[in-house]
Amino acid sequence: MTPLLKGDDAIALPGMRVKSAPEEVLSLPLLVDPDYEVKDGSVIYLTADKQGATTVQNTAAGFVGIVVKHGVIDSYKKGDVVPVMVKGKIWAPVTTAITDLATVVGANETGQLAATTTAVEGLRFAGPSVGSQNLTKIELLGA
Repeated sequence: MTPLLKGDDAIALPGMRVKSAPEEVLSLPLLVDPDYEVKDGSVIYLTADKQGATTVQNTAAGFVGIVVKHGVIDSYKKGDVVPVMVKGKIWAPVTTAITDLATVVGANETGQLAATTTAVEGLRFAGPSVGSQNLTKIELLGA
């Protein structure tokens, strides 16, 4: 049997929770056809009416959280209920390895976190990146 995780990748999986207190995970319906594949570790926003989740960056409703690893679902589509961490710590892939934890956390158009000059409010890097996917502990501060 081949192990799922090897070497530096044996640390974590995208969307895996880092046990922390306090922690809050919401179940939100994905109300809009996603602009990118919504999978474990993806960035999720609230719809303008704040009734569900979307992949569209929305300044009126804003960022809500990161998709939590839950079972064997590869990706979510419109109508699915998505587990979204809004407070706590979670592993998520970033576009480029993070070594400086003071770097500003942002998100790109594909739902992946990145170091940027335009911050996503309520997020900060909680640890340096590891493994081939640049998995990084992200702390969600909650609303």
